[in-house]
Amino acid sequence: MAASDTDPDTAGATSIEREYAPDTAPTVAVLEAIAALEGTDATALGDEFGLVLYDHLDPQALDALFASDAAAARVAVELEADATYTATVTPDRVTVARDE
Repeated sequence: MAASDTDPDTAGATSIEREYAPDTAPTVAVLEAIAALEGTDATALGDEFGLVLYDHLDPQALDALFASDAAAARVAVELEADATYTATVTPDRVTVARDE
């Protein structure tokens, strides 16, 4: 996933916006953005932060929304995870904000 200009440069950033490649699943893009915001690896989110994405949404359903180029062109999804993060997902970008 390529980072955009709004990646956090310092500790304490409250949001991040990242582009993701067409071959990256939107659920993976969300997890990677949250991990980047927290300065950790996406695989550590469950252990370190207690965040398991499928506790908050159906990952297969989210990915399916963006599976078709025609459908994905018109889809934007906003979700809340753990009352801590708000993510907005479009076909090529994910924005995650930490709710403070």
